[in-house]
Amino acid sequence: MYGLPVQDVEADLRAANAAEPLLVVVGGEKVPFEVYDRADYNVAVTNQPHSEVAGLAVLLDRLFDGAELDREWEDADRVVVPQATGKKVVEPDDDAE
Repeated sequence: MYGLPVQDVEADLRAANAAEPLLVVVGGEKVPFEVYDRADYNVAVTNQPHSEVAGLAVLLDRLFDGAELDREWEDADRVVVPQATGKKVVEPDDDAE
């Protein structure tokens, strides 16, 4: 909430993520100052109060240009099949290989 606006640093974060994995710490007053002191970026998702989960979701959406919504997981144990109602979870057929 008090860091640099995510829209101002998202390109830098994307470039940093291409070089090596990012560690994202989400939180507020319960995060020790040492974490902020050692961080490469202090990023804010708006300067208005919101949940940590909402802030993380916005950051990830910006970081991956929305492509995370279409991502397919390799070697998944289960696959969720989208449906209008109910839920359908299937296990990939191991014999299909």
